[in-house]
Amino acid sequence: MITIKNTLAEVVRDYPQSIPFFNELHLDYCCGGGIPLEEAVKGTNLDAEKVVAGLNDYLAKHRTKTGSQQESLERFKSLSIPDMLQDLEATHHVSERNYMAEIEGDLNKILLVHYTHHGELLTRLHHLYGTLKTDLEEHFAREEKLVFPLMRKYPQPGQDILTLVQNLEDDHTAAGNIIKEIEELTDHFTVPADACATFKRTYQLLEEFINDVFVHIFKENSIVFPEYAEQAAN
Repeated sequence: MITIKNTLAEVVRDYPQSIPFFNELHLDYCCGGGIPLEEAVKGTNLDAEKVVAGLNDYLAKHRTKTGSQQESLERFKSLSIPDMLQDLEATHHVSERNYMAEIEGDLNKILLVHYTHHGELLTRLHHLYGTLKTDLEEHFAREEKLVFPLMRKYPQPGQDILTLVQNLEDDHTAAGNIIKEIEELTDHFTVPADACATFKRTYQLLEEFINDVFVHIFKENSIVFPEYAEQAAN
């Protein structure tokens, strides 16, 4: 039974099927997943006890159901650390690079086409997205060429490698902050009434991309990095 004292990360780690529930309520289970649910709802119009009741009811209805997200996380948790790193590079790094390339082109199109009526919104969105894309590309390079190879080479890390891992978590926090700005700016990807098909597709791709980033960050922050830190040499 989930209580208001459980952290969001604990819930998602034990019940991956809870991800759509948290997404619907716009609760951050990745970067902000380390805090209890009662704290996670502060500053929102959500009531912690009602959220927990709804969550437990949701989990009861979905406990025996399987889905690609749930099966993916369950499989991921069973991997060795080197295999987890390989899996991250082969899945999220690939899919998110593909998303970023496609979104960049569409966002540039709607910036030009809809500038007259939505220039302020789209200019700000273009800037935030550009910053997020640049940060993530550099982050992926640092993981693939520096930190992940060190994690593979040194299964019992010293403080120097753990510091590099902590820097990756700091990157995640920075990315999460930008994502929150994007979600607030777009009213959680609600398109304007006069949006064209490309505008709608851009928002849809942005939402899919960000949901993928959330799962990606969760896997690293709440599964891979803690497990790796536990192997630290004494």
